[in-house]
Amino acid sequence: MVSLETLTPFQDKPIEPRQFQVISTWSFTAARYIRHFEWIFGLEYDAFPYTSELNTMSVSKDIRQYLEEGFLIFIPTADDLERAYEMLIYNNYRPRDPDERKRFEDFGTGPWEYTIIPGRWDTRTKKSEFLPPLFDCSSDGTLVPFSFDDCDYDTLPRFTSAVHPLIVVMFHRMNIPDNHPSRTIQEKLIEPLKKVFRKWPQWQHNRFLPMPNTKFKREYDVGRKIVCRCIYCSKNTPSTSTASSSELEDTCTDDEEEVEKEGREEDYKELSRIANERISVWRGCLEGVASIHDDVKHDDILDRYAQECTDAADKVMLRQEEERVKREALAALDMQGDFPLKKKSRVV
Repeated sequence: MVSLETLTPFQDKPIEPRQFQVISTWSFTAARYIRHFEWIFGLEYDAFPYTSELNTMSVSKDIRQYLEEGFLIFIPTADDLERAYEMLIYNNYRPRDPDERKRFEDFGTGPWEYTIIPGRWDTRTKKSEFLPPLFDCSSDGTLVPFSFDDCDYDTLPRFTSAVHPLIVVMFHRMNIPDNHPSRTIQEKLIEPLKKVFRKWPQWQHNRFLPMPNTKFKREYDVGRKIVCRCIYCSKNTPSTSTASSSELEDTCTDDEEEVEKEGREEDYKELSRIANERISVWRGCLEGVASIHDDVKHDDILDRYAQECTDAADKVMLRQEEERVKREALAALDMQGDFPLKKKSRVV
């Protein structure tokens, strides 16, 4: 079995083991994904295990650069990728509180199995790109040429490691591999991996912080200051964008319609109260007109408007205002004698 510790591009150099940190502490690219990772895979804020064995492994010194650049990759099993997909979907779309998420630890313990393949392919030649010829060092020190070009799914090299599959998923999200020339390998390795990528969250606001300016509260404290550098928070004052979680809204979602429906629930109730007060006033004002305009007797449409608080609140109030203008115009015209008795007004 081929190992990342025994692969080398040189025949005349001894193999030197080196530690390979899958997600580097100094990676600027990783900084774009780390909060997403911590949220969707059930970690606490700022708790990514950079120095743990879950993120580090021993590899040959001479292939480490190919791993870092994505020319040589290792992919979790299809079962592990499906579990990663299910966890991402659950944590990203269902809970609204950090403590309701499925936890990183729930994924289980290693070691886990990985399949080694090149990450870049020449679309014309169907050969691995940028990866030099490799040799596998056997237990007796003999170097045996090794090529991926003629491998099918069953003959690809595999190894086990304590590195966590979820961390490997994030690593590939930062540097997405090419599709494999073999349809079988693509279906069993690349497609399950990219299935996770397609659902990777795109929100910018740090979900460990509720959105600013809200009536909703969240009692959540990880014992350290949580920051958010998204555009939305940067436009707020420092006291607002860095306020404690008990002063902020318990909703942080990339779905604007969901924020509109859930985040403004209290506003809807207040607008509904105002709407019902208006209805009462309108009925009183129109009592004199009702005797000669049959349709004014029944204010069911106004009642329905008041009940539609599952709709966007601003739309409800707009429709009520339009109806008020029509009714006032009707009353004004009647007082001037412009309408004959019993003529019904037409309300669209």
